[in-house]
Amino acid sequence: MKNVVVLGSTGSIGKQVLEVIRGNPGDFKIAGLSAHKNVKLLQTQIEEFKPKYGGTTDRKVLEKLVEKKDIDIVVFACSGTDLLHVLYKAIRAGKNIAMANKEMIVEDGEKIIKEVKKNNVQFIPIDSEHSGIFQCIQGRKSSDIEKVILTCSGGPFLKTPLNALKNVTAKDAVKHPVWKMGKKISIDSATLMNKALEIIEAKYLFDLKPEQIEVLIHPQCLVHALVQFKDGNIIAHFGYPDMKIPISYALYYPYCKQNMLQRIDLADKKLEFFSPDIKKFPSIQFAYKALSLGGTYPKRLNRANNKAVELFLNDEIGYPDIFKLIAKETFKK
Repeated sequence: MKNVVVLGSTGSIGKQVLEVIRGNPGDFKIAGLSAHKNVKLLQTQIEEFKPKYGGTTDRKVLEKLVEKKDIDIVVFACSGTDLLHVLYKAIRAGKNIAMANKEMIVEDGEKIIKEVKKNNVQFIPIDSEHSGIFQCIQGRKSSDIEKVILTCSGGPFLKTPLNALKNVTAKDAVKHPVWKMGKKISIDSATLMNKALEIIEAKYLFDLKPEQIEVLIHPQCLVHALVQFKDGNIIAHFGYPDMKIPISYALYYPYCKQNMLQRIDLADKKLEFFSPDIKKFPSIQFAYKALSLGGTYPKRLNRANNKAVELFLNDEIGYPDIFKLIAKETFKK
């Protein structure tokens, strides 16, 4: 049985982590929970799972919690970078990490991966795309990779004409065609900023050069990632679009656990792949530019996006203004 700490247990990913654990009570024990704002739901979760160390929102308490000897795995289902120091504490304490927080990797990825290697801990991505890459490269040398391909649905505005985007609202933008997610990541998916951040994340997680990372639109969301090797072979990762699948993989790694989650029936399925429209979705180019400039630019890109999304959700700026604000805030001298 693994003792698990879930940081961000009241969010979309956190709740799905608890669903997986709830369905496998003999394999996992909740040792600790944390939330940012939803204290009421956190209390309900504490009453259900009865964690040994209770629930907390205090960062310093969390730093001590993740160092406890009986903790096996820490799930970072939280958003933002407030718990970055908690992540370092967990890694340096030798705890295995299941990571759903892309912002920490975007802002401090090089240092994080260095600490992971230094402390010889498992660091398993939960993002469906990065989980897919991780699974595709098992047993292969990183030097064998020619490129990786991240896929995305294209979001709710894939077929919306460029000149009509000025009229879309936050209510329109959060209606993702496939995934059920929180408002922030839904907006990021609508702008493809989510994919831009994943480009940066993939660079650090898998020690890649920016030119080794490609993005393709794949509306069916059945192929989450592809890895092309230098001998010309491509390995693709298929999976039903359900975050509980990569969550389960991360929690059980390196073992494979039977579950009753949805399977894919590929008979008569149509699979499409095409390049994103950069005029409609300049976010992709923002990622490559930030990586080419290096230094603090990836962090600036993430912070600028957070600001733009907040303003858009509050109806203070329009959809096209998101890209303008991100470009201005990120690349200003």
